[in-house]
Amino acid sequence: MIEDISTRKKQLRKKILALRDGLPTEERREKSASIHRNLFSLPEFAAAQSVAFFVSFKSEVLTESMIREALTLSKVVAVPTTDLTNRRLLFSRIIDYTGDLAPGTWGIPEPQPDRVRPVALEEIDLVITPGAAFDQQGQRIGYGGGFYDGLLKSFHKPSVALAYAVQMVEEVPTVSGHDEPVDIIITEEGIIRCKK
Repeated sequence: MIEDISTRKKQLRKKILALRDGLPTEERREKSASIHRNLFSLPEFAAAQSVAFFVSFKSEVLTESMIREALTLSKVVAVPTTDLTNRRLLFSRIIDYTGDLAPGTWGIPEPQPDRVRPVALEEIDLVITPGAAFDQQGQRIGYGGGFYDGLLKSFHKPSVALAYAVQMVEEVPTVSGHDEPVDIIITEEGIIRCKK
């Protein structure tokens, strides 16, 4: 049964990522700008003093302008560093987007070793996650490493996923106790409060 779900997830991940990769650059930019506006209109975002963002990579929703604006709002902004040995994400505060980040694990921008400023998960008010596919219940398919599942399992404040509408599916196949849902999904079309 779990193998069957795993196969279905892999197929769905591949299909949705192909759709996302197929979005023209300019369209991704426009949709990301709408997602940016929707995120910043969110009461949970306005109330958060510290926000953990992902740094966008490949065809993900573009987060650079969101991170830069959050910094101008004097929020504490943290981004992930990958602890491959323990298969987990740690967070580091960034102050200067351009100066603090450099390509890290898998080429994803991460804080440079001499710019790491650790932030404990319990100090973060809102976690913003990437992913491949999502459904209205907040279930998500990540990229297969389980890094965000592990993080969301121990995070008990609001979690928000950023995605293009093309990444929304009818139902994400899940394994109980392993796959962690998010509370809110933001697309260019609006804000989805997940029905868990």
